[in-house]
Amino acid sequence: MKNLKNKKNATIVIICFVVLTIAGIYLTNPKLFKSDKDKSLNSIENKVYPNQSNDYKDLIEKLKSTNKIGIYHDYHAESVDKIKPIYIKDKYIINDYLNLMSKNVKKSSEEMSGGSVKNQKLVFYTDNETIEVNYSYDDLDNFGFITYKGEDIYLDYDFFRLISNTQGYSPKESSIDEDAKKLLKRYNWRPSFLIANHKIKISDDLNYAPEKGIDEVYWAYNLQFSKSIGLDFSNLLGEEVNAEVYYLLEPLPDACTPTVDAKAVVLKHNKKIVGAYIDSGILNRAICSLDRKSFKEITGLTIEDYLIQNHIDKNSKLNKEVENLSTEELIKSYYKSQSDNDVNKYLSTLDMGAIISLLDPDEFDIQAELFNTLDKNNTIFKHANETEVLKVKENGESSGMKDVNIKLNILKCNQITIDKGIYDMVVNMRKNENGVYKINSVGF
Repeated sequence: MKNLKNKKNATIVIICFVVLTIAGIYLTNPKLFKSDKDKSLNSIENKVYPNQSNDYKDLIEKLKSTNKIGIYHDYHAESVDKIKPIYIKDKYIINDYLNLMSKNVKKSSEEMSGGSVKNQKLVFYTDNETIEVNYSYDDLDNFGFITYKGEDIYLDYDFFRLISNTQGYSPKESSIDEDAKKLLKRYNWRPSFLIANHKIKISDDLNYAPEKGIDEVYWAYNLQFSKSIGLDFSNLLGEEVNAEVYYLLEPLPDACTPTVDAKAVVLKHNKKIVGAYIDSGILNRAICSLDRKSFKEITGLTIEDYLIQNHIDKNSKLNKEVENLSTEELIKSYYKSQSDNDVNKYLSTLDMGAIISLLDPDEFDIQAELFNTLDKNNTIFKHANETEVLKVKENGESSGMKDVNIKLNILKCNQITIDKGIYDMVVNMRKNENGVYKINSVGF
C-alpha cells in the first residue's frame, strides 16, 4: 500500500510539472497555441525561401497592412494602361495573395514562350502607401515572376493561377461555407473563393442514351469520385441539389499535367453535404476525387470503359437506328445532324470517347464548364457547317478501330480557319460493345 501511495504521489508531481511547463511556454510564446481562427487575416506566413533580397523582404513587410488590391490582367491587352482593373477588398482573398507572394522560388531555367503574359501589374493599397508591382508568367511551362525595384522575384506558380482566376471570375467576397471548408481541409485543399452556387437537378437515372443528352454521363462518373470518399448521392436521383463551386489554391495532382487549375464541387441537399469531387472545368478537363485519386485508381477502369460496361441505356431508339447504318450512312448522318442542328441525332453517331470529350467545354461559363449545359450554339454547333460527303473509303480495321478517308465538300462554314471548298478528311471510328462502329474523331 505504501509503494502504491508513493507511485500515486509521484504521478501527481509529474502531472503538475507538465502543466506548469506548458503554462510557462504559453506565457513566453502564446503564438504556439493559437488555432487557425486566431491567426491575423492579413498575416503573412513566415517561411524561409531561397534568394530573399532585402528589397523583397521589405516589400513583404510593407504589404502586411494591405486593404485592397488592384489587379491588372488581360491576355490580349497591348498595354497595361488599357486594362480595366479588378479590385479585391475581401480580407481572406487578400491574405491568399500575401501568403503566396511570400513564397519565392528558384529562377526558372525556361524562357518565356510566345503565349506568356508579360509586364502586367498589381497595385497594393496599404495603410501607409500605394505599391505597384509588375508581373509576368508563362502558363505553358507554369512559372512566373514579379518585378520590384528592378529585381525579378520568381514565385510559386499558384500565385499566378490565383491572379488569372481572380480576373476570370471577379469574386467580390470569398464566401466560403464553413462545412465545405472543413471537408476540403480534411483532404488538404484550401478554397480561396466561391465561384458559383447553382441549383442543379441530378439525372433521373444514370443510363446514357443520345435522345436524353449527356447529363447521365456526367453524374455517373462523378458519383464514383464522390462515393470513393464516402459521399454516395445515388439516393438523390431526380432531386435538385445546390452545387457550390470553389476555386482552390492547390493545383491538381501531377498526373493531371498540363492542366493545373483545380475547382471543388460540393453538392448539398437540405443544407447537408451529400457529394464532392475535384474538377478543372476547362478544355481538356482533368478530374479526381478529393483524396486525389484518378477514376482508374478508384474503379480499375477508364471512365469510358466504366460507362460502356455500366451505364448504356439498352432501350435507346436512336442507338438501335444507328446499328443498322452502313459506315457511309453513319458518316453522312453525322454531318447532316450538324447542318440540321439536331443534337440527339449527332450524339447517336458518336462513340463514348467522343461523348466524354463533349464534357470538355471551352467557354468561360462555370455552369457550362462543370455541369455540361449542352448549349448547341456554344458546344456542338458553334461551327456547324453545311456539307456534302462526296466519297467514303474505308481502311483496314485493327483492334476495334478503323480510319475512313472521306472527301468533304464544305458549302457553308462558320469557322474562320476553314474556307468553303473540298477537303480530304479522316474519320476515326471505334467499335462499340455491340460491334457497331461509331465516330471517335474527325480531322484532316
